[in-house]
Amino acid sequence: MKKLLAIALASVIIAVTLAGCNESADVSATTKATTESTTTTTTTTRTTEDINTTFKEADTVKVYPALNKDTNGSYPYQLSAYTTYYDSSNSTRTVNIKNAVKKLDNLKIPDGSTFSFNQTVGKRTVLAGYKEAKIVEGDEFVDGLGGGICQVSSTIFQAALRANLEITVRACHSLEISYVPLGADATVQWNSQDFQFKNNSGTDLRLSVSASDGTLTCYVYAADDIDTGNVKIKVSKDGKSYVLTRTVNGNVNYTTYSKYNKPKTSSTTKKAN
Repeated sequence: MKKLLAIALASVIIAVTLAGCNESADVSATTKATTESTTTTTTTTRTTEDINTTFKEADTVKVYPALNKDTNGSYPYQLSAYTTYYDSSNSTRTVNIKNAVKKLDNLKIPDGSTFSFNQTVGKRTVLAGYKEAKIVEGDEFVDGLGGGICQVSSTIFQAALRANLEITVRACHSLEISYVPLGADATVQWNSQDFQFKNNSGTDLRLSVSASDGTLTCYVYAADDIDTGNVKIKVSKDGKSYVLTRTVNGNVNYTTYSKYNKPKTSSTTKKAN
């Protein structure tokens, strides 16, 4: 009898031990899977378009008085318009363009005020709704948050030029782009490169910006009827440089220079931008 009880007790101990091992194995597998999933998410998703931010943002740019939207005011006089085109089937790039447009449409720029693209649109982050699409980084087109918004800044740049507004900050991309003529772009990068212009028109202005079905358009409207003059925009090539000049009533009042490198990536990737 004692022998039978000893055998039964041993069997119970073995069964409990095996059950404990199986439970531990399941927990370990779950923990491992969760860790791998979390690690993959946090290492592949950028939280901002600027992957090299190592300094305080407020120390790098001048903060201007905030510009507000005005949907009720009267701005009956069209000073200029400019349209570019994008591939609406590129869903992430389209989302980024439309996110920026929402911040810019109906924006009032009072007489004498400065428009800052970065300050108006804000930081391009996941929480702000931006997706990964092709951006220029060095000599390559790579995936980055906010890809496509440089087309918005470039479109506004061209509209501001034609409204004879004072361009104060503008830079070209490091690589060739295709949505505006070479030499006619205005790149932006949070915390390092802005696009800015001053409203020197003598009246309040309002931007009308829209993006739909692959068409991106910026209009500049004025509260008062002003004479912008006979504005002509010309881009010419001088050696390796592209020279953009704005002539008003026969006199050049703005000139900017652009140089581009050739991308390391294929032409197919380039055209996607």
